[in-house]
Amino acid sequence: MRGGQAAKLDVEIDEAELARRLRPRDDILVAEKRLDDPPTATSGEARFGVEHGPFRTYERTTSWEPTVPGKVRFRQQVRFWPAIPFFGGIWYLFMRKPLRDGLDPGARPLWALPNRLDARQSTVLAVMALFHAAGGMLYAFLTNVLTFASADLGDGSAGEQSVILAVVRVGSVLTIATMAFADKAGRRRVTLWAASAAVAFTLASAAAPSLIALAALQTVSRNLAIAAMLAADTLSVEELPAGSRAAAQGLGALAYGWGAGLVVISLPLADLGDSGWRLVFLTSAICIPFVWIGARHLPESRRFLERDLSAKARKVSPRRFIFVGALFFLLNAFVAPSSQLQNDYLRADQGFAGSRITLFIVVTGVPGLFGILVGGRLADRRSRRVAIVPGLLCMAGFGALFYNLSGAPMWVSATLAAALGTLAVPALGVLAPELFPTARRGTARGGLSSIATVGSATGLLLAGALIDTVGYGNAFMWLALAPMIAAALAMGVPETSGHELEELNEDINAGKPPEGGG
Repeated sequence: MRGGQAAKLDVEIDEAELARRLRPRDDILVAEKRLDDPPTATSGEARFGVEHGPFRTYERTTSWEPTVPGKVRFRQQVRFWPAIPFFGGIWYLFMRKPLRDGLDPGARPLWALPNRLDARQSTVLAVMALFHAAGGMLYAFLTNVLTFASADLGDGSAGEQSVILAVVRVGSVLTIATMAFADKAGRRRVTLWAASAAVAFTLASAAAPSLIALAALQTVSRNLAIAAMLAADTLSVEELPAGSRAAAQGLGALAYGWGAGLVVISLPLADLGDSGWRLVFLTSAICIPFVWIGARHLPESRRFLERDLSAKARKVSPRRFIFVGALFFLLNAFVAPSSQLQNDYLRADQGFAGSRITLFIVVTGVPGLFGILVGGRLADRRSRRVAIVPGLLCMAGFGALFYNLSGAPMWVSATLAAALGTLAVPALGVLAPELFPTARRGTARGGLSSIATVGSATGLLLAGALIDTVGYGNAFMWLALAPMIAAALAMGVPETSGHELEELNEDINAGKPPEGGG
């Protein structure tokens, strides 16, 4: 049985505590079942297996014997391994102590999702996170490397870079087509082939002879990476419990950030010479085992296999689509230029070398991990709006301030933008798959991704024109209006937490999701 050394316990307890420990557990981590008859003797053994929980293997064995009157020596061993590919070792460490000691009634570790998952759901969530990590890495290459590639192959101006970043978004039509195919061929198949092709095109980018060739290769690679993430993400939303969808999106966002961080860590390679940026692209080979592991463990969505293909079940509400699309357009009109021109701002205006850019991104970005975790739990337990509105406002305010400051205040504003702006990420990420029917969920997400891409391109083109005329600071003060308007619109976000996907879409003809959260 995999799992290394079992979690062991050897304590002296009273008889009342013994009775509690000999009952099958039923908490946020595991529901147990007896593997033998209920114990009756003053000494003996008892064994428990898993009835429901996120485990590939699980067994709890206990033994006890009297010591002094009213006391017993209690020994316990919990041998387990999570049904979590790749990340299993991390979750083993998290789960070891609470499974060894047991949880008090109603207790919930900070890292646990709102609902207990079964083995299949935990596997799906882990593989989704793995494809988000690959997608985050593949999507981040051009963002982080373009300032160096432009200086090597072009004139290095912010305007030139903005045009390239906008042009590669034209390939969003590829994302739409791929996601539409996912509604016919399946989430799993599209996830695997899109991710594989994205890795191949990213590796080829290392040999690009010109900026035009680089833009062409990245147009295909980035949009296929997006499609792979969306397909895996859609599959996970269709499999996970209704009360944990936003928190799961938060874990996916964390994995995406980790993948993007791998590119940031490799960025000092760009300092090795004019063509050092090519070495950064070669690190995309790290994604090959990610795709291989995903291919081994990712099942097909049961909702997809059982989908209703009737005309009514395939209907997409225009009102919902326009509403979510407007949010995504406004959000990306600010986020795309803010994130993708950050390195150029640090290099050209603040004089940062590649290694110092890496340090800045790591130091200021880590608090965003906590913002994502808190945002996911707020969205699932309280309200989608409670997470989205303040997150967008903080993203706009502190994000714009970053480009108007230098020195320590610049570091502080970037940190606050990451820590508080990311509150909105999980809730925004889960809205798109929740508000559309299974038969059209992939197509709708592809279309929304395209709208977000148009927002990104619009923001980048505006940023390029404004930066070259009025500078970074004034440009981003104007661009920050977009997420502020989105925050106002977000007051109308429907409360979808706790509702099953079928319930959210059963009134699709009226275009009115249920009120209130679960």
